[in-house]
Amino acid sequence: MTEFSQLLERNRDFAATVDLRYLAMPEPATMPERMPLILTCVDPRVEPAGFLGLRTGDAGVLRNAGGRVDERVMDDIAFLGMRLGVRLDVVVIHHTQCGTGLLADPAFRRSFADRAGLDDAVLAAKAVTDPAQTVREDVAKLLANPVLSSDLVASVSGHVLRLETGLVDPVAVLSTPTA
Repeated sequence: MTEFSQLLERNRDFAATVDLRYLAMPEPATMPERMPLILTCVDPRVEPAGFLGLRTGDAGVLRNAGGRVDERVMDDIAFLGMRLGVRLDVVVIHHTQCGTGLLADPAFRRSFADRAGLDDAVLAAKAVTDPAQTVREDVAKLLANPVLSSDLVASVSGHVLRLETGLVDPVAVLSTPTA
């Protein structure tokens, strides 16, 4: 059996037990006023359903390498808030032992930049070597974006998941966008 076959079996178990109401697109009148949106890393050790105890429908989740904020992430946040008609509590979670720390190594970064056709300087800025610092930077980016005004984003906070303990530590206090 292939690994994906095993995942399909798990999907059948999921489909047999899930409350399908959580999979339907809710009517705007039934949506809560606010909803958490988690931005975190794609690292398989960093699964928000596991370390936050999320269930289907509890929160939106965006993931990318490092859990970093960029233009695409900000566009996705705006889209989700507008589509669902809710104000989002955006929670940025970086983690210790992040693989994007390799982007701080010039030789690795150049090799990856050449292979992927990406800009070396852009990649250098994505490195998570100090997750507390990069969380603060990303929270500041979100708060500075005029598209993510208070009608879409209710709050922004930043946290670090410490893989050594499994605990999430607050780093950037809850902030509210202007306008």
